[in-house]
Amino acid sequence: MEATHSLFRRVRRIEIHTRKLVEQLIGGDYRSIFRGQGMEFCEFRRYSEGDDPRLIDWNVTARSSHPHVRVLAEERELLVVLLVDVSGSLNFGSVSLTKADRVAETAAVLALSAVRSNDRVGLLSFSNKVHDYIPPDKGRSHALGIIKTVLEASDHREKADVNSALTFLGRVLKRRALVFLISDFRYDEDSRKLLRSFSERHDLVGIHVFDPRETRVPPVGRIRFRDPETGTERVADTGSRRWQDEFNRAVQARSAARETLCRTARLDLVSISTADDLVLPLRRFFSVRKRRRRH
Repeated sequence: MEATHSLFRRVRRIEIHTRKLVEQLIGGDYRSIFRGQGMEFCEFRRYSEGDDPRLIDWNVTARSSHPHVRVLAEERELLVVLLVDVSGSLNFGSVSLTKADRVAETAAVLALSAVRSNDRVGLLSFSNKVHDYIPPDKGRSHALGIIKTVLEASDHREKADVNSALTFLGRVLKRRALVFLISDFRYDEDSRKLLRSFSERHDLVGIHVFDPRETRVPPVGRIRFRDPETGTERVADTGSRRWQDEFNRAVQARSAARETLCRTARLDLVSISTADDLVLPLRRFFSVRKRRRRH
């Protein structure tokens, strides 16, 4: 019973903490960038000069002996899915927040923003397998249920398998959706093909959560490091020039691999640190998307 009350307090605390952030997003960027982006099938009609030939439906054309095109109508509401990584590497944190905490806050802001815009929002959490799937729905209580589920799922120790999550989500989503993949993006090259295939069918946005100590460790002498997924510990001399050089090369390699993954998968990506403001990088990212839509 005490654990239940503690979880409820955490959900309420995160809702209160993110309320102003939600207002900032709802006030402009979220609606202007994402609302009305989806298109759904309305009807067939005969092809007319000037129609987009990519909209020709060849099955109907073959049956009727006349070219027919699909008529699409703008969807009045968005279908939003939060694809949340809860693997062991998210349990790292060198400041007041762990990466898992920042993931939960980000999921809360997006879930509450979606329901405030009268969109349907759902959740799929995963590590080495799919853990929880909540079908998209509306309402504040539904959004709070999503936040509660993310908080409950944040203590796994396994590695992330995004392929299994994408495969599952691809089966259950019946129409185009806006999917936020919230993760620290420790994926290998095997994920590229499936990420690209998924992004061709849905509007896939990656939110990369990281801790500043993953990009820079000050030379303060010997430090004990613990792998949050395996529990393996090792001691490193951070004051060593050789260690600093090796660490920096590893950081650059991970960054290059992540950029290559997102570029080849055609995945938009925004990075958010556990030490910085949450909404500012989101608003900057949305601004870039807004300018891109104008051209």
